[in-house]
Formats: sequence, C-alpha cells, structure tokens
Amino acid sequence: MKSILIILIALISFGQETECGDGITYSNEKQTKYDGRLEDYPKIEGVPIYSEGKDEFNKLIESKLKVKDEGKGIVFRLNYMFTITCDGEIKDFKTLGDSKLSDLTNMQEVIASTNGKWIPAEKDGKPVDCIYFAKKTIVGSKY
Repeated sequence: MKSILIILIALISFGQETECGDGITYSNEKQTKYDGRLEDYPKIEGVPIYSEGKDEFNKLIESKLKVKDEGKGIVFRLNYMFTITCDGEIKDFKTLGDSKLSDLTNMQEVIASTNGKWIPAEKDGKPVDCIYFAKKTIVGSKY
C-alpha cells in the first residue's frame, strides 16, 4: 500500500514546475560585466536585494565585521560573492583573490547572519538564483 502511495505522489509530482528558479545561476550585468572571473554566468539586469536596504546592509557589515590581529595593520580589498537562491536563501559564499586576506575577517559569518532577508533577482517575472558580488575596502585598524 505504501509503495502505491509513493508511486502516485511521484506521478503527480512529475512534470510539475518547481516553485521557483529555472536551474540556472545568473549574475547581474552591472555587477560583473568587467570581471572575467564571473564571465561564465549568464547575465540578467536584476539583482538580489537585501530586504532592509543597501544602506542597512552596509551598516550591518560595519557593525559586525571583525579583523584578526594579523590584519589590523593593513588596508586591503576583499572581493566576495554568494548566491541568493530563488527562495531568498544564501549559499556558496566565497571570497575571490588572495586566500590569506579572506582568512583575516569574519565576512562569511556576517553574510550568513543575513540569511532569509534577501529578495531574489527575477528573470521574466520569476525569481531565480543569482550571484551577489561585492567589494569591501577594509582598513584593518578600524576593526
């Protein structure tokens, strides 16, 4: 009886559209146009949006960012990206460039604290997975 129920559910589910997304991860045209590291992602005009606003996102980073002692005496630029899924969740955070610099901050932890607070990018009116790419100049002594 259980196997018949499982087969019926599978048959009903087969061929139905997923709730969101199209299985492709995009990047925003303006954010990544001149960055060869992201050229393999199809481009869209939309961008994921932090639900509390860009200024609040930047304030959150400033308030929660920590720099390890090794980074307190330097100024560096941290390039980072993560994917906002079609349902507004964060996945695949990574820093780009010098891995030693990426280990100097808790940026991944700060970004993770915003999970669930993102409005996904859209393509043809439908939410899709999209890369969020940003750069942050960090004056180590400030943190």
